[in-house]
Amino acid sequence: MVFKILRSDSEKVWKYQEIFQRFSRYRGIIDNNEIARYLIAKSVQCDFNIDSSTEELEEILASLSVDFNKLLKDPVENLKDRQIFPINYLTLAETLAERYLEACNFCERQCKANRLNNEKGYCQITRDSFVSSAFLHMGEEAPLIPSGTIFFQGCNFECVFCQNYDISQAWKSKLIEDVSKRVSVEDLANLAENLVNKGAININYVGGDPIPNIHTIIGSLNFQRSNITQLWNSNFYLTVKSLALIIDFIDFWLPDFKYGNNECGKKYSGVENYYDILTRNLKRIHDFGSGEIIIRHLVMPNHVECCSKPILDYIAREIPKCVVNIMGQYRPEYLAYKHSEINRRPTAQEMLEVKNYAGELDILYKPLS
Repeated sequence: MVFKILRSDSEKVWKYQEIFQRFSRYRGIIDNNEIARYLIAKSVQCDFNIDSSTEELEEILASLSVDFNKLLKDPVENLKDRQIFPINYLTLAETLAERYLEACNFCERQCKANRLNNEKGYCQITRDSFVSSAFLHMGEEAPLIPSGTIFFQGCNFECVFCQNYDISQAWKSKLIEDVSKRVSVEDLANLAENLVNKGAININYVGGDPIPNIHTIIGSLNFQRSNITQLWNSNFYLTVKSLALIIDFIDFWLPDFKYGNNECGKKYSGVENYYDILTRNLKRIHDFGSGEIIIRHLVMPNHVECCSKPILDYIAREIPKCVVNIMGQYRPEYLAYKHSEINRRPTAQEMLEVKNYAGELDILYKPLS
């Protein structure tokens, strides 16, 4: 294992009892007292006919999800001894993901591009996946570092203030091979294992956004071997069907929650029904996924009342197990200069108002914000 100099808060954060309780399974994987979900999924045998209809495969997936969640309740000692099957729950999910590529429905834009035939939807990604970088990230939230981050090219959003516009938007005018590396499922698994060997405590799929690459990520899990947390770091604009493909395999969730209404989502990220879709998906992973979630909320100037407070209201009311990172890192990048109301940093007063409001709602944010 490579020696690393960690931030002082990376260990200190675990002294917060509530952090330890809310992220107990994640901590258990770090300490090798729990087993990552994807490894358990390999022990769920799945015999299916490759010629079955998509609807039939979806029914099998739903049934396996029920069985899988019952299995999660078994003692860890029993789970460690289970047989691994070459055709398993992951195999079925990967097969369905490949089916969905024929008329892509991974995100709620639902472009229906035939990505198997090299058509491109809004994300500009065909069947191939491209990684712009993979490294140990020391700048993530304290419980997550050192994080094995894998940055994918492409994004289904077009945020006017994007700070990663070089890998989410700017590359669209270039040959993609000039700015990133094409990866197979085996390549992606090797990237993940190399990060584990360097000391990563999670594999962090980010971008751009990982959503256009669901098929490659699921496929890589059958080639990964290490007992390590799988972490989904995303704008979370997934469809119900694509979320069903990954919900049982992801141990930890790191969603952005940008806007407290649909109108701001349309204006600044170019997406329809943002708030409705985000709240639907967050409720799903909170109630039926691992439930171990850090929500990132980037405070935007002049958006405390329309976005920050409604978001915090929703979290307190519907998904109270979440921990929130109230972020003050907004800066007017990319095309933000075209919108005078967001063409500045948030003020200290705006940040204080959002944090005080979170405190009034008893939201756990201080250890991470």
